[in-house]
Amino acid sequence: MTQTGIPDRMKAAQQRGFGAIDQVLTVAIDVPVPRELKSDQILVRVHAASINPIDWKILNGNLSLIQKYSWPHIPGFDCSGIVVDVGPSVKRFRIGDCVYGNVSTEGGSYAEYVRGSQKLFALKPKNLSHIEASACPLACETSYQALFNHGKVTKDSKVFICGGATATGLFGIQLAKAVGAHVATTCSERNLDILKNKLGLNIVQNPELGESLGDLLVINYQEKDFGIELNGQNYDVVYDCTGGYEQWSSAQHILKPGGKFITIVGDDKKSEINLKSILSVGSSLVNRKFWSVVNSSHPSYSLIFLRMSYEELDILRTNFFEKDLIKPIIDQTFDFDLHGLQGMYEKSKSGKARGKLVLKIVTDTDEQQETIIDK
Repeated sequence: MTQTGIPDRMKAAQQRGFGAIDQVLTVAIDVPVPRELKSDQILVRVHAASINPIDWKILNGNLSLIQKYSWPHIPGFDCSGIVVDVGPSVKRFRIGDCVYGNVSTEGGSYAEYVRGSQKLFALKPKNLSHIEASACPLACETSYQALFNHGKVTKDSKVFICGGATATGLFGIQLAKAVGAHVATTCSERNLDILKNKLGLNIVQNPELGESLGDLLVINYQEKDFGIELNGQNYDVVYDCTGGYEQWSSAQHILKPGGKFITIVGDDKKSEINLKSILSVGSSLVNRKFWSVVNSSHPSYSLIFLRMSYEELDILRTNFFEKDLIKPIIDQTFDFDLHGLQGMYEKSKSGKARGKLVLKIVTDTDEQQETIIDK
């Protein structure tokens, strides 16, 4: 333990290569704490961290062609915690501030301490716990950018979301509703209760009955094709959170002339990056964008990737979270040990999560004690 109270060693997840979860993912208790900070970096005592599909895709090696790591690597993007040290040029935070953020592809959030640029963090919403806040950055900001930066969604826009029960879909529904948009989505029968009970929405399943602004029209994708059910309904935006060519194919039947199809996955649900996939994606993008350029009535097609912005995390905090317009939906929390870590990865990879999965880095008792100290 140093004079500042920050230990020299910490518990951290360790990824030792690409491969199966039980073969390359471990937890170590003697990992050096990243104490040396660049001028714009902060050190955060992590209280909770959440998993996103990109975490297990990185573990699989799906992105190994474009993202290189040295082993062992500490994985993890999203986290929430307390600032315990700051670099000399940091102006936005002070020691003791509660923050949430996404440390991006460099990873490191599945650990007791994480280091990152102050640009990767924002003040934590006051009305969210660390567990809740850790579930927000990547998924919520992705949906914010898709709907507002790319989709230009405003009051009375008609928005269709493919995958309403996914983490990005759940945030997308809430964000669009918060600005007064009309929203419809796809969802399995199994997950209807999340939309109804967790989000508190009135569910409408028959398009012919129509819906008010407060309703959510839901199409059961296991039984129906939304392109057939909503053919000619002139939606402004289709936001695809699930991927697959079928989403684009169906969306063209419901979008208005010049409407926007925005996907965060693309045709390949596995998101494997190799020469074949690069050529395939490139060809599809060129072809779809070509037709939207030469024919203004043809829907536009956009495959987007998150661009981290602390300004947007601040907007989400002040304009949405702290006004109780949106909230994270937590499916399950996991203890920070080998069983919990691997279990979180397995459940995320299975596709059966009903909301966000969160790793508890600090126990409830420890969190209460540290909160008292901070005050």
